[in-house]
Amino acid sequence: MQPRASAVLHTYAGPVDASPLGMHKPGARAKRVRPRQGRLFVAALLAGVCNLAVAQEAEPLLHVPSPDWRDQVIYFVLTDRFADGDPSNNDQGAGVYNPALGSHYSGGDLAGIRRQLDYIQGLGATSVWLTPPVANQWWYERGQYGGYHGYWATDFSQVDPHYGDLASYQGLSDALHRRGMYLIQDIVVNHTGNFFGYDGDYNPDNTAEHFTLFPANHPGDRRPTQAPFDQLDRLDPAQAAADIYHWTPPIQDYSDPVQQFSYQLTNLADLNTGHPQVRQVLKQSYGDWIRQVGVDAFRVDTAKYVEHEFWRDFFWAEDGIMAAAKQTGRDHFLAFGEVFEDSPPMTDRGERIATAFLGSESAPQLNSVIGFPLYFELGRVLAQGQPPAQLAYRLRQHMALYPDPYVIPNFIDNHDTPRFLASGSEAGLQQALGLIFTIPGIPVIYQGDEQGLRHSRQAMFAGGYLSDRDQFDTQAPLYRWTQQLAQLRQSESALRRGSLTVLAAEQQAPGLLAFERIHLGRRLVVLLNTSDRTQLVSGVELGRGQLTPLLLEPGAEAQPTTVNQSLTLALPPRAFRVYAWQEAEQSNETPAPVALSLDTPLAGQLLTEPTVIAGQFARPDLALYLVEDGDLDRAKALEVAANGRWQATLPVADLGTSERSLSLYVPALNQATAPIAYQTRRTEPAQSAQVSSPTGYRSGYQPPSHEASGSQHDLRGARLRSGGEVLELTLTMAEISDGWLPSNGFDNVSFQIFFDLSAVELAQPTLAAATALPGQSASMPDGRRWQLGHSLFGWGNGLFLAEGATSERGGTAVTPVPQVRVDKDKGTITLSYRGRSLGIEDWRGVGVYVTTWDRTGEGALRPLESEAGPWSFGGQVNGPKVMDALWVELTP
Repeated sequence: MQPRASAVLHTYAGPVDASPLGMHKPGARAKRVRPRQGRLFVAALLAGVCNLAVAQEAEPLLHVPSPDWRDQVIYFVLTDRFADGDPSNNDQGAGVYNPALGSHYSGGDLAGIRRQLDYIQGLGATSVWLTPPVANQWWYERGQYGGYHGYWATDFSQVDPHYGDLASYQGLSDALHRRGMYLIQDIVVNHTGNFFGYDGDYNPDNTAEHFTLFPANHPGDRRPTQAPFDQLDRLDPAQAAADIYHWTPPIQDYSDPVQQFSYQLTNLADLNTGHPQVRQVLKQSYGDWIRQVGVDAFRVDTAKYVEHEFWRDFFWAEDGIMAAAKQTGRDHFLAFGEVFEDSPPMTDRGERIATAFLGSESAPQLNSVIGFPLYFELGRVLAQGQPPAQLAYRLRQHMALYPDPYVIPNFIDNHDTPRFLASGSEAGLQQALGLIFTIPGIPVIYQGDEQGLRHSRQAMFAGGYLSDRDQFDTQAPLYRWTQQLAQLRQSESALRRGSLTVLAAEQQAPGLLAFERIHLGRRLVVLLNTSDRTQLVSGVELGRGQLTPLLLEPGAEAQPTTVNQSLTLALPPRAFRVYAWQEAEQSNETPAPVALSLDTPLAGQLLTEPTVIAGQFARPDLALYLVEDGDLDRAKALEVAANGRWQATLPVADLGTSERSLSLYVPALNQATAPIAYQTRRTEPAQSAQVSSPTGYRSGYQPPSHEASGSQHDLRGARLRSGGEVLELTLTMAEISDGWLPSNGFDNVSFQIFFDLSAVELAQPTLAAATALPGQSASMPDGRRWQLGHSLFGWGNGLFLAEGATSERGGTAVTPVPQVRVDKDKGTITLSYRGRSLGIEDWRGVGVYVTTWDRTGEGALRPLESEAGPWSFGGQVNGPKVMDALWVELTP
């Protein structure tokens, strides 16, 4: 089908500070974008065209100029799980449609997306990114899973009939463009579907040895029909000679470049992307989606598994994607790649790997990548309670390492990862949403974030997977909050164009993060408190002036705040605030601060034993407080003598090395000292206990049968050590693997850990208790009860209370989660818990029940079936999901 010129044309003029993607680079030469559509539209008006409305109905509006991508807000749709607009296409007669099962099609389609555009646009989104709509392998018999997600192509040039047809896709494009919105298509070039593998050792010198073409016995197991991707069989001499695929097994070593670029992801047939014919057909197929449907941007799946030279050719060759985009008037076609890489805290590894796929000015590749390092840091800090200093570091790297940080799509959730709410709180999710709307980059909302969904691939529509009702509530609190954020971002250019400077960040525990955005003289200040406790803000240097609130967390009172050089403020738990700054005129009437000092040298000191500190306060008639780590809820009142002298003792009780800070605070004067940082260290525990566990699993249970599964679920022992608020749990495992580069350092096992705090002295009211282990069809042993639970696997780490828990899920999320240290050589995983947020100053008397199982990459516990499968355990159906378990306790 040839592209048709649209009868409806929009004018467009890019901003004077636009670069090729519409971002501002310091020192860049200003230029103005004048797409030919704008000139044609003016000519049409001068010609007196009067039948435009009729033309609008006759021709779909497929081609519009590219937007300034800095101004966009993306809504990401998993098509099969979003909305079912046409039930007639659900069941294709192959037995792959079953909304009750997460492995099958649920019925979402292109017509459903189009039907819900009011909902998406009302949220504040300006672009829709949808999963690949191309014809797919519907069922993978060996894996017992369906291709409803769209990433197992059989024909890159056709619409899958589950989603609709070419006309319905064009209709979606037309509907978006008439609203001034844009269409982003997810594309795959690395692989097709699950079609071949090796049943035996792989011999790279004879790739036919042990090769097997998977039998297509299931009616949904459709093989590629598009040439040349139908040349699948290594054992057929003609197909082997065609060399369309890499004849390789799954990746075993993700750090090996050869495996990265030519081996399979699990059993997905890896395309030989160095082959000229493969490149030519991929360029033609994906160029046609631009020409025939009017796609405005690509999200590129598994980009890091394709060699760099491919991207230079695919996008920038004369017959490449950018040329196809320009032919349709798109001069700023955005192509953002999935480079799934984490940066461990306070390192920039992930950013450096990702930016390598951007190429250079002389040899460009992709022009954007998804902000995965920031995604991981958002989870660690806002869901898990790690220090905001880690997030501050990540923001600095975001600005320093990406050539164009303003067009990096930033996200909180997606279809391949556990939901934020699987381990975090709704208040934390509010902050995460607030952050991606107030930092440089393009905010991405994954369907259901705005409704507080907890399952990654839960359907949004009634009758779809895990949904007994529609999830399109425009009055939902998170929907309304996202609306407010989008409106603020649209109204404030500083949030879309401005510089970013971190002003303050708590180093040790959850607490303050402060940063500012400045553009064209407009200065905005963003404050958030990542703690569930009230935090003291002090020592943040702003100058003299006033902060006027533009957006505050729900329920907060909007009051201007006067600042005398340094900001002092009590910030409520989980606050998120955006202020406009107005500088005050200089005046000699500003009162001088009251003399307040700490005379004991403390800054930068390492304390190994309790230490007495002392100082001076000029107003002994006023209350003076010692605030540790910014925690106002635990502030200690100091006794001040008549001569203004005071003193206090700093304890050193916590096991290990702790980063601490101290401030002095006078509420009556709203005055505080800047935080003073120091360390404490305790090497010997106050208590310890150790147990061993027999080799093997629960009787009658078998682990999954996939190639990476082994004895990772087998516990061999556990040790507890405690000191002060710190509890250290070390697990000894029969095997530790990390082949899939999990962010927590281990994979193929999950731990569900439960704490009996009945004998622990708590500094707060008794915590609620439960016996059922959420989602495990099991209970605590020997009639015990648990008050605190911990869910941990390779890509997830969450603490929760028994309060609000059910037999299926944990209760209220709490932070901070424990730090995780893995020693593969010793076979140990060490978890370090901090109890102060729970009112635990001493863990004496705690009992710990540790169980093992495994989870999917999205965070769900793997199923238990009568016989083990590639991704399921074998055993008693509906029995306990406990592969191994042990009990260890500290004597009361």
